[in-house]
Amino acid sequence: MAQIFSRLYARADARDPYTRWNFGVIVTEAALFMSGLAWIEPSTVLPLFIGHLTRSTVIVGLITLLQRLGWLLPSVFMAAVLGHRPHRLPWLRWPVLLGRLPLLGFVLYLWLFGVERAALTIWLMVFSLFAISLGNGLLSIPWQDIIAKSIPSQLRGRFFGAMQFCAAVATFAVGFVVRWMLGPAGPGYPRDYTLLFTLMGVFMALSALGCWLVREPLRPVLDRPQPLREILLGALPTARANPAFRCLVLVSLFGFGVSFAMPFYMVFAKQRLAVPEHIAGLYIWTMTLGSATASLWWAHLNDRRGPRAVLRGASLLITATPLLALALLGLSVAAPNARGIAHLFSLVFLVGGCAMGGTWMGATNYLFELASDRDRPRYIASMNLLSSPGALVPLLIGWLLGFLPFPIVFALMAGSGATAAAISLRMPIPRPTG
Repeated sequence: MAQIFSRLYARADARDPYTRWNFGVIVTEAALFMSGLAWIEPSTVLPLFIGHLTRSTVIVGLITLLQRLGWLLPSVFMAAVLGHRPHRLPWLRWPVLLGRLPLLGFVLYLWLFGVERAALTIWLMVFSLFAISLGNGLLSIPWQDIIAKSIPSQLRGRFFGAMQFCAAVATFAVGFVVRWMLGPAGPGYPRDYTLLFTLMGVFMALSALGCWLVREPLRPVLDRPQPLREILLGALPTARANPAFRCLVLVSLFGFGVSFAMPFYMVFAKQRLAVPEHIAGLYIWTMTLGSATASLWWAHLNDRRGPRAVLRGASLLITATPLLALALLGLSVAAPNARGIAHLFSLVFLVGGCAMGGTWMGATNYLFELASDRDRPRYIASMNLLSSPGALVPLLIGWLLGFLPFPIVFALMAGSGATAAAISLRMPIPRPTG
């Protein structure tokens, strides 16, 4: 592992003195954040915890929706605030602290009062998770802008690959602990989930500390403030005038929303395959294995062929994930007493883990290459604004599962992914604006 990381890190010393420092600091900070999420993994562990409190699948979709909207929408406001400001580091540091304080409050609530009041527990949890996403949404533009300014384009594949690989290795270790805690030898419900939320809070605090260590290089900015109204009204004209940006938005709308529907595969495994809760640890491992191995390949592909190739490969995997779930569903129906189907279902999380890392890396790097330093905040905000309807997909899936069977919903998800894959084949090579 050390050799792989050193190879990824080896060329991060470029001419810019900020490159090597930010490469190491941001990779570590992001790995802490992503492995922190693994303690209450949104695709596996969180649906199980919600299942103890309510049988509603809409809650699962609602949390995913709020997390996506909290990340996407604040960036429009931040683009208006930061477009003309050369110093963006303070707007990275303070939101990360304020966004993660509610999680610490929720952890304290669990230790003091437990989960006896199920409805209150659910809404306090929803609020704390939404606050994390909202804080991340406020800092998304300065965080991405500092990455784009300090990591050269020829190193960004290695950078995101190192980030995802380190997060995957840490998450793999987390999976062992989660499996033990949720298994028969663990502390039992609800103490097991209280401990998991506590560990999540510790990792989130360490990640917030990492954001305060980032260094910011200065680059050209806009000569004047850009009003919020101008950014809002300019999003659609920007998509119409720029075919590459328009394709990126469409791929996000049809593909990325489906890629964030992984929690429903856990719901299906629990309801239809009757998997025990400790199997969630196995699913975390397989999804992590997919993310770790794919991150190295996505990094190589991005630096050799560009982010467009990454988006094409990820879109195909987004389509393959629900198709694989459909195939295993058919197998479970044809052989209801067959042994090992619950373990075989981990392949769905393996493919899904491969897809999610590629969508993020490909979309981020594609957008970085589309926009100049001056235009980058506006492009990030426009991208998040226009792709925000895709955040409704998990909530829509949760609603559809209230009256449609899993096979039909999985087929609809596969159709949406196939549409994104077809659009990705028409994407042009990104050319910088400005």
